[in-house]
Amino acid sequence: MRTILIIFLFAGLCQSSWGSCSDENRTLTERLFQGKAGTIFTCKVLTFSTPTYPDNIIVSNSDNSIDGTATVEIITVYFGNVDTNIVTLRAGSYMKVGMTYLIYTGGSGRVFSFGGNCDRLSKQVNDIPATTNELSILKQFSDIFKNKISGQFTFKNYKNIVIAEGQFAKGKPIKVWKHYFDNGKIKAEYNLKTNTTSQYYENGFIKNRSTTNKNVGFYEQFSEKINGQLTFTDKEVKKDTLIEMTVTEYYDNGSIKNISSQLNIIYKGGSVSSIGKTGEYKEYYENGNLKLQGQYKKDKRIGIWKWYHANGEFNTEFDYKDGTGKQ
Repeated sequence: MRTILIIFLFAGLCQSSWGSCSDENRTLTERLFQGKAGTIFTCKVLTFSTPTYPDNIIVSNSDNSIDGTATVEIITVYFGNVDTNIVTLRAGSYMKVGMTYLIYTGGSGRVFSFGGNCDRLSKQVNDIPATTNELSILKQFSDIFKNKISGQFTFKNYKNIVIAEGQFAKGKPIKVWKHYFDNGKIKAEYNLKTNTTSQYYENGFIKNRSTTNKNVGFYEQFSEKINGQLTFTDKEVKKDTLIEMTVTEYYDNGSIKNISSQLNIIYKGGSVSSIGKTGEYKEYYENGNLKLQGQYKKDKRIGIWKWYHANGEFNTEFDYKDGTGKQ
């Protein structure tokens, strides 16, 4: 879980861009409004072939998909770079010759692969209202970015329910953007001025909030049952190739459960590896009294650790010395 949080908070520091399918929890407008949508286009299938396996090998696909390769003719490119009007798709789902498809993928050029969440998002183009509405939203966002349009915009789903609203200045999103579930309830709020993102549960309670400014990131996770009650916080400070984390967990009653520190290494290319818990550790009873405290070094207890009773009285202590002994 904590590795995921590191990637989330410092994605902008460690990665140059996000693919269109990197987070399946984002709505369509969330994937599009910042212009980091990967590659999205419509195309007509010219040829499609599937792998040939020996007679003694049986291939079963539980999701009824068949891996294959398609040659397609590009109709409209909404996002990304496509070199030619005839490209190759290494597709995760079966595609029919002569049919038109909306493809979500990544990369650029003339050969594209998609699968997983991209495969889930991609679909055959038809007259279903939801698909027609999706194409309309794609075109509108594409036009805004390509023509550097300014103004306040409201986007609606095929049921005429508002699903996003925000402002562009010369093709760049500015100020506060709000995205909604298909039922009209708030889903996410992006404050682009403070670089703060807030996500919400479907019941309207805040789910999490993250802020990243320069080399400092702060993440808060909230309860689904009690609005505004913290369950987890993570403060991360990036120093050269290190990320220093301070993690706080909370009991269901809102009192602090424990506070720990952790170090992580950032390698070239943006990958992150954990050194483990390093620094002070404190753990508390639900009544707020200190339960134990000590120091970690690379996930090993070191030095003197102290334990306390629930009433706050001292219990015992143990010296782990340099951490090389039994833990």
